[in-house]
Amino acid sequence: MSIGVVLLASGLACGGGGARSDGGPSDGAAAPRLSGAPGVWTWIDVPGMTCDDGTPTGVAINPAPGGPGDLDLVVYFMGGGACWDASTCFVLNTAVHGPYGRAQWEASGAPSFAHPFDRARASNPFRGASIVIVPYCTGDFHAGNNVATYDVLGPRPYRHVGRLNVEALLPRVRATWQAPEHVVVAGSSAGGFGATLNYALFRDTFPRADMSLVSDAGPMLEGDGLPAAERAAWYAMWHLGDVVDPLCAGCAADLSLMYPTLTTRHPLDRMALLTSLQDEVIGAYFLIPLAADVELRMRALIADRIAPTANFRAFVIPGTSHTLLGGADTITSGGMTLETWLSRMHTGDASWMTVGL
Repeated sequence: MSIGVVLLASGLACGGGGARSDGGPSDGAAAPRLSGAPGVWTWIDVPGMTCDDGTPTGVAINPAPGGPGDLDLVVYFMGGGACWDASTCFVLNTAVHGPYGRAQWEASGAPSFAHPFDRARASNPFRGASIVIVPYCTGDFHAGNNVATYDVLGPRPYRHVGRLNVEALLPRVRATWQAPEHVVVAGSSAGGFGATLNYALFRDTFPRADMSLVSDAGPMLEGDGLPAAERAAWYAMWHLGDVVDPLCAGCAADLSLMYPTLTTRHPLDRMALLTSLQDEVIGAYFLIPLAADVELRMRALIADRIAPTANFRAFVIPGTSHTLLGGADTITSGGMTLETWLSRMHTGDASWMTVGL
């Protein structure tokens, strides 16, 4: 099995046209393909994708340059906080705002930003893959379906439309990569939550693909580890139930149930959580002031929701750091780098297991 994420049809940089061959849903008229030079970052505006402020957004793509793994594709969700009321969205600004378009992408310094996907490292399991990076400017874990109005010296709209952005993007992705062999849906921080919450949508789109989930620093802690008031606000202001409830009705009270739900629905897929034990950003956002309590909740999540499954594993490191993929070639646990661990995950190596506990 090849390593990486979404298979490029026939090994071409941007996939062939014509009828779908993967058995997935069809929209009738073919959507435009995402076109870019192989091995080069290209920003593409995608109609229907918008930021919180109503400005248009899109995606950055880097089609496979050819060689090993060039039939794979990574879909990666960027992070950037979250917000759910007037204070968090407009006073504390706990989520990144739009605009996010070509200018913002180019200013981000794509080569350093995309270090986890560096093609120059032979140890990088994603080096031969095509890559789609989904920016984040909706404050809703890429899972919102609502334009909320908050009172900040008068009414102010906030477009929590991350899920609608994904739905606008997917026809373009499947028009470009028509018959994926291996799809890895990944993300960091808010993007880690987004990868998890949107995973079933990608799985339904590519039913014949070999698929994996990589959630980097996006742990859905058990019960009120994600505070009840915050969860209620996500359901009210983002309309999170539109995404979650069709999959997992019990998740309204405990979002960690999404993990066994996904593994039960997709028992052949491999899924991973990457985390530090005392992630300080997770503690701050979810009102867990003591690092020791963050660790207790993280260990409980892994023991109760991940360990009992046959196809979900965790890569765990000590300390309070937030996100691991950016140091995949240097961060170690269980005597191996994260890149080695991810390689074992994607090749189906029998030695792939939870490490760091």
